[in-house]
Amino acid sequence: MELVGKIFETLGITQLALLQMALVVVLVFILSATLIRPILATFRERENRSVKPVEESRKLLADAESRTMQYEESIRKAAAEALAAKRKKMEEAGRSERKRIEDVVDESNRQVEDMKVRIDAEKNEAGKALRAEVSMLSREIAGKVLGRPAA
Repeated sequence: MELVGKIFETLGITQLALLQMALVVVLVFILSATLIRPILATFRERENRSVKPVEESRKLLADAESRTMQYEESIRKAAAEALAAKRKKMEEAGRSERKRIEDVVDESNRQVEDMKVRIDAEKNEAGKALRAEVSMLSREIAGKVLGRPAA
């Protein structure tokens, strides 16, 4: 302790100066506890109330935008799928309609061919009947003209 006392004497530091330094250190701790820390806490709280909500709102907006983009993309995909399904149904309906038309055309062609065959058969039968009747009539006419009965 004597050494410290000699150093203080050499430097011209008195007990009053040591007391003042001790008071300054004590005041620093007191001010830090009573004034500086509460002010810093108020600044932190103010920052939490002003800056953090803005950051959170930006994050929420970015999230909402990404969800909106996903939603719009899903709507576009659904619309494209619906359009593709509608086109497919229309193509199927067109194919089935063409098939029905082809079936009707084939059926009508068959009926026309059947009718042609029947007409030809009826024509041939009518021709045979007319020839037979012509023969009979010509014999009757010949018999009347000649005055003989028809044989």
